[in-house]
Amino acid sequence: MTLTRKIAAVASATILALGVAACSDNNDNNNGGSGGGSSQSAKDHPKIKVVASTAIWGDIAKEVAKGHDNVEVETILDNTKEDPHEYEPTAQDLAKLQGADFVVANGAGYDSWLTDHADAKSHVITAAGDGHGGGQTGGHDHGAPGAEGHDHGAAGPEGHDHGAAGDNPHVWFDMAAVEHLADHFAEHLHEKDSSIPATADSVKEKLGKFSERLKALPERNVITTESIVEDALKESKLTDITPEGFKKAVAQESEPSAADVAEAVRIVRSGLADALITNQQAQTPAAQQLVDAAKSKGMKLVNVNETPDQGSDYFAYMDKFISELENATK
Repeated sequence: MTLTRKIAAVASATILALGVAACSDNNDNNNGGSGGGSSQSAKDHPKIKVVASTAIWGDIAKEVAKGHDNVEVETILDNTKEDPHEYEPTAQDLAKLQGADFVVANGAGYDSWLTDHADAKSHVITAAGDGHGGGQTGGHDHGAPGAEGHDHGAAGPEGHDHGAAGDNPHVWFDMAAVEHLADHFAEHLHEKDSSIPATADSVKEKLGKFSERLKALPERNVITTESIVEDALKESKLTDITPEGFKKAVAQESEPSAADVAEAVRIVRSGLADALITNQQAQTPAAQQLVDAAKSKGMKLVNVNETPDQGSDYFAYMDKFISELENATK
């Protein structure tokens, strides 16, 4: 082969190799993203670890981060067998907190079994305060975007402050509180990865539809075995006629007096209420008496657990609850 031909052959091989490499790079960029539709490769997106206390908050965190595979959300309590109020985390549960960028939780003491053990470098975002009104406590910075510490995302939006001791801790039925937490979480995620939107539009759209359905419910009386859906009822025209003594005792996690139970049973048997709302996941002897009385009366029962059923999620859980309310109050 002449020298000229050798040079031409080498040049052709070099050009071919460069072309293959270029195609390979393009394929990597197109196929290796974070799942958010970006043309950037996965290596361009930082891994973000999120630990959620219950399936409720895990589902909300996942919806905010939807389409971004670099955000890993791990939920500690994701079944209906355990009562989050009384849950005791295992060593394996607490080990999951190591290296977490964010801990997403309910707050108000509901899941302090997790938040109290959060790593100092983790940013704890809760939907409600923990009894200190959302101020600065114990060196934590509440609410400053990007700061390490404890951020009570929903303390204070439109008058919604669930921080006081004894308040209803089931804030996931407060659409404003959930929306505020979701937006705060989105804002913090955006600071770590700018490809993630800084607002939780998908969550807010779904919550808006839930609010519309709650507001459309007719004027009816209901009785409850505990305060779990209190915030949802406030968005509707439904009236909770549960005896105050009964409600107060349950809120303080004690059994109502015999007189309060008798009064609640009387209301059920009288037909004054159209439906009984109960929580089988945290059923007490007093609650069971009301359930038994309602079944004997033929009253409609609406059950809502502390966490979604296995295989479900928060949004399906809310849809099911509101659908049952709609059917029970026709």
